Amino acid sequence: MADFLTTIARERRERLEREALHVPTVELRREAEARSGDSRAFGAALRRPSGEPLRVIAEIKRASPSAGLLKREFDPASIGKEYERVGAAAISVLTEPLRFQGSVEHLRLVRDAVSVPLLLKDFVVHERQLYEARASGADAVLLIVSLLGPGQLRDYAALAQEIGLELLIEIHEKHEVEPAVALEGTIGVNNRNLRTLEMRRHHASAILPLIPADRVRIAESGYSAREEMRELERVGADGVLIGETLLKAESIEEAFASLFGTTVPAKKPTGKKSG
Repeated sequence: MADFLTTIARERRERLEREALHVPTVELRREAEARSGDSRAFGAALRRPSGEPLRVIAEIKRASPSAGLLKREFDPASIGKEYERVGAAAISVLTEPLRFQGSVEHLRLVRDAVSVPLLLKDFVVHERQLYEARASGADAVLLIVSLLGPGQLRDYAALAQEIGLELLIEIHEKHEVEPAVALEGTIGVNNRNLRTLEMRRHHASAILPLIPADRVRIAESGYSAREEMRELERVGADGVLIGETLLKAESIEEAFASLFGTTVPAKKPTGKKSG
C-alpha cells in the first residue's frame, strides 16, 4: 500500500498535467518573471537574535488529512490580517487542493491583505508549481527532501533562486540534514512523518541542533503549549510553524498569547529582498 507522501505526489502530478492543458507552464513562467523584484525577505524575517522570542510562521489552511475541516467559514485574507496583527513574522498558505482544500487563489488574497512574507506550502513535484508560486505572490516555497531526488532538489532550488523565491527546505530524519544544508534557504524540521502521518512529539528538538547555527532553523507541526516554545528556544530554533492550534481556537489573539506570552514576537521590518 502506498504511503501518504507517495500518494499525494502522484495526485499532484496528475492534477498538474490537467491544469497545464488550460494554462501552459510557459505562461506561468512569464507571469513569474514579471514579478521580478516584488518580493519580501522571508529568511531575514525569521532570523532570531539571541535572547529574543521565537519567530512565528502562522499557517492558513482550510483542512488537513489528520484533523479534517478546520474552518467551515474560511476567509484567508481576514485570517492573514489577524496573524499579522498579533505578531506573525511570516504566513504560510497551504495551497494543495484535494487533501487540504487549498488554492493559489487563497495565497493571492492573503498577499493583497498583509505586508509580511508569504510561504506557498504544497507538495512540489514540478517546476510549474514554482512559477505559479511566484506569479501568485509567494516569497518562498516549500521543498520536501524526502519527496524529491538529489537532482530535483538542486534543479528546483536553482530555479527558485532564478525567479526570486526563497526556500523552506523540510526534513524529518537525521540523514536529511546534509542534503538540506547543501541548499540555500531556511531549514524546517517536521515532527510529522509524511509517509505515515505519525506525529513524533519533540522530534524536531532532537534534529534542530544538528543544523548549523548560521542557518535559519524552523520547527514544524503539532505545537500547542507554551512549554514547547520554551524548549524550542533552548535548542536554538529561530522559529516555529503553527497552524491548527491557531485556526481551531475561538480567538487567534488569545491562542497566540498563550503560546508566546503577553508580548508577541517582534517582527523585522518587511520590504523588498536585497540581492
